[in-house]
Amino acid sequence: MSEYQEFTGKTVEEALKNAREEFGVTGLSDLDFEILTQGSRGVLGMGAEVARIIAAPKSALGGAAPKKEAAKASVPPVEPAPPVEPAAQDEPASSRDDSPPKPKPRRRSERGSEGDDRRRSRGTGRGREASKVDDAVAITEVEAAVAAGASAKPESNDDEASPEALAAGKEILAQLVEMMGYDANVDVTTGATAKITVYGANDEEKEALGALIGRKGERLSALQHLVNLMLSRKMGTWTRVLVDVEDYRGRRERQLVEVATRAAERVNETGQMLQLEPMSALERRWVHLALRDQEGVTTQSIGEEPMRRVVVIKA
Repeated sequence: MSEYQEFTGKTVEEALKNAREEFGVTGLSDLDFEILTQGSRGVLGMGAEVARIIAAPKSALGGAAPKKEAAKASVPPVEPAPPVEPAAQDEPASSRDDSPPKPKPRRRSERGSEGDDRRRSRGTGRGREASKVDDAVAITEVEAAVAAGASAKPESNDDEASPEALAAGKEILAQLVEMMGYDANVDVTTGATAKITVYGANDEEKEALGALIGRKGERLSALQHLVNLMLSRKMGTWTRVLVDVEDYRGRRERQLVEVATRAAERVNETGQMLQLEPMSALERRWVHLALRDQEGVTTQSIGEEPMRRVVVIKA
């Protein structure tokens, strides 16, 4: 750790600039650094905190890969910011709305700080579906991935299930749904991605099936995992099928394709990178596929689960 030095600045970017000037290097790829504090402007000049990092030139480390583990041994890690989206409640399948949520009205006590909020967020270019990748850690992850030759290929799902696996999975899912007391039909849906879908036999059952979806599809993912475990035991090998309820995944895919398209248009207009909300591996795959042939942009996944997300980059 003797090669590491601490640098400060009003922002992380300024602290990194000071480190590059001190060590005589030109790019972030020449530094091994760890962010200790992000820095804060405070309120009306009070409570302001400088950004702090520790850094060392890679040349002094023998050109090794970043040694963030060594840095974390001496300082506590910075906790990631919580997700922006509020947790949604369980929704009935028939009444769920795919349109973006409307902003909640602000109380009088909140409006007084509106000017401060605008000043703090000015220049970030955050939109409803995506925000600019202005965090130094996110930018470094993208640069490191590109430098390592990471491709922008869609995150792979398992190979498409065979007709035999789909038929067996349909039988298993139908038995589970019946045992849970639902009056529903189970069909195999073919298309770009084959899946097994549960449909309510009437309007009342369609409403009740919303309980199988859960918050952001968590119960649906658990149901799919259970079906795959039972299916794999029956087939004698690990087998995976996609399970859906009342076309929830289909509607979610169409929504994300629209969000990704708007994000790509924004990147082409501004030239700035945009990061989307954290998503599951399947949802990230949909975004990668939606923008695979989009002219002028490319995509890259960054971060760790469950906060892993897609970044749209100017090609």
